[in-house]
Amino acid sequence: MNEKELEHIQNKNNVGDLLKNDNHTPIKTLNEVIEKPTEWLITNYIPKNEVTILCGDGGVGKGFVASAIVGAISSGSQVFFESEEEYLKQNRKPQKVLFISSEEDISKVTKRKMLKQGTLIQKNIYVLGAENEYTYKVKIGSKELEKIIHDIKPQLVIIDPIQAFLPPNTNMSDKTTMRDYMGGLKALATKEDTTFIVLAHTNKRESFGRQRVGDSAEIWDASRSVFILGRIDDTTRYMSQEKNNLAKIQPTILYEIFDGQIIFKGITDKKDKDFSNTNFSKSRGNPIDEITSFIKQVLKENENNQITNKELKEIIESNGYSSRTFERAKKQMKENNEITTKTVGKGKEREMMINLNK
Repeated sequence: MNEKELEHIQNKNNVGDLLKNDNHTPIKTLNEVIEKPTEWLITNYIPKNEVTILCGDGGVGKGFVASAIVGAISSGSQVFFESEEEYLKQNRKPQKVLFISSEEDISKVTKRKMLKQGTLIQKNIYVLGAENEYTYKVKIGSKELEKIIHDIKPQLVIIDPIQAFLPPNTNMSDKTTMRDYMGGLKALATKEDTTFIVLAHTNKRESFGRQRVGDSAEIWDASRSVFILGRIDDTTRYMSQEKNNLAKIQPTILYEIFDGQIIFKGITDKKDKDFSNTNFSKSRGNPIDEITSFIKQVLKENENNQITNKELKEIIESNGYSSRTFERAKKQMKENNEITTKTVGKGKEREMMINLNK
């Protein structure tokens, strides 16, 4: 008997021993597995006990869409992209939601966004924001994240954005590393009977589908449902379901954001590829004129037509414009009396507000 044959027999015996010992392995035979139907948090859109990705460029409204979902789940109400028929079938009850963001101050930004989206039950919404130092201890795969979820027992957990909640120095282009983190998130969803919606950025190069999810294609692979958000024109946005492993891909939702509130505009069969190819093919004109128009649109979409300078700068830069171009455009808009700026707060709370003049 050669070494390979001996090794094969030894491995076979080891596997047999493991299968006999329930303390060492959770392996079952197929006949022991109970087949379960797919359960939905929002029918055909967001499956329960799974990971769903919501991605898009800065300024397309990921935070507003997430806030609308939070409101619907917390109160048991209908979300803007859901048909009344499917909503009534589901008989949704108010549930707890955990919202974790490294990009928003809860008291200054998130609460205002959520209150704008309609019905919600505030006591069902648990929040961790950029102003809380504990937020930065909560990482995907950490004991802190697992403990929070275990203690609160939310039906839904929203992480905004995934890039900020990976352990320090994580190489998102490393497939094995990202597969482990995303797999761990799925396992946690099953273990704690919760559902994850993870917000992510899209990349800036011309692409579609799997390549559009920024930094790591493994994020796409590990998710059961993927949405890409984008712009059609100055007012209309789209929310395109690009992946659905558990049901038929749903039509693309069209919406706009007016005074901080999402307004449903209709549906279309067009997908992200159709819109992004059109957008990429458009040649850019004067960058100052472009960014000026963009700044006006962002301000119109915020409550009282105002936003902090920090938030606006982050949105502008995430859409591919330089900070230098942003400052030049802002200076020109002030000279033309299109915007005004004022400083509010004191000490560490001191910040500049930008207002759109009507």
